[in-house]
Amino acid sequence: MHFFNDILQHYSWQGITLVLLTVTLFAIQVYYYAIAHNRIMSFRLLREREKRRDNPPISVIVPMRGESERFLVDELPALLCQEYAHYEIVVVYIGSDNDYYDELQRIRDNYSYMRLTRMGGSNERFYISTKQALNVGIKSAQYECLLFTIPGATPLTKDWISTMAKGFERGSVVIAPAVPVFESKNLSTYIMRLVEFNLMRNAMACAVVGKPYYAPRSNYGFDRKLYDAKRGYNYLGIDIGENDLFIQQIATAKRTSVVMSPNSIVSEERIDMASEWREQMRYYANTRSFYPAYAKRFSTRELGSRALFFIATIAIIAILPLELKLGAIGLLLLRYAVVVWSSRRVAHKLGERDIALKYWIYDLFGPAIEWMLWSKKSHTKPTTSRIWK
Repeated sequence: MHFFNDILQHYSWQGITLVLLTVTLFAIQVYYYAIAHNRIMSFRLLREREKRRDNPPISVIVPMRGESERFLVDELPALLCQEYAHYEIVVVYIGSDNDYYDELQRIRDNYSYMRLTRMGGSNERFYISTKQALNVGIKSAQYECLLFTIPGATPLTKDWISTMAKGFERGSVVIAPAVPVFESKNLSTYIMRLVEFNLMRNAMACAVVGKPYYAPRSNYGFDRKLYDAKRGYNYLGIDIGENDLFIQQIATAKRTSVVMSPNSIVSEERIDMASEWREQMRYYANTRSFYPAYAKRFSTRELGSRALFFIATIAIIAILPLELKLGAIGLLLLRYAVVVWSSRRVAHKLGERDIALKYWIYDLFGPAIEWMLWSKKSHTKPTTSRIWK
């Protein structure tokens, strides 16, 4: 009792409360980075899920809005040259350029496993939504297993479909990572990369424990029977949400296969301009208000506890005795070591590279960056197929 009174007299109850708060916040941070995020590393699909079928035929559906030379030259050939026995590529072209459509037809004529549908044509008075294009693509597809990707996305290997097929062998909803690619290498694009990496990391950490709520638009799939059971994309009548709100409707722990392999990753091209990237991220984030509570809590608790930990640590260093200052610095350094260790391993698993050297920038300023990004909404529809969430 005298010992406790001596401590209370020396440090004051305010100081002891501050120390206990800091230690609690440190424990929360360690939980996220050493346990929750680290589950991504320990997850093994072949071990977690029993095989239900062998080598299922797969329809890959690509809604193509507008014209892109790169899609013709790089992205579509990468899809058509996949090494898998039974698959087809279903392209839904939304546009009025006859020459571009003729080029798509020429490619289609050379590949018996490519299907092509056109929407829009000369009538541009009515906006054709992405969900409408996906509905047409699904109806055009001949196979039960439906895999979705977008223009601007490229599989990293020729084994992408065969690797995703392992997910369909073991489940009816398949989710895999996508990594953003920026042409410029600067601080702005680095921050944008890290924001998207954090979104993907949180989504995958929940998915591997049976709580999926999000899939990248360029890398997910599901069985047609799930689509038919829900009568298509009908959530709230909005033109977004096919990769998150719809996934939340059909995905369960038993149904979902999370495929994380170097062969399952796709790269997504991004525009380097921060203002355009920010507006598009905000536009697609309009669905987040409808997310389940666990998905909202998982992200906000990490960011909030991180910000409070830094504030509490600074307060200890500023006002408490030397031994507590040193203890706070020790916790700060230990936490950062755990963060870098975990983030490097998870980034490698999700297809990211070279994030550790400057990670302290996002680690320190991330809560403020994320707050500024998500504090506003944008209702501006995408004007290009090269920017996706």
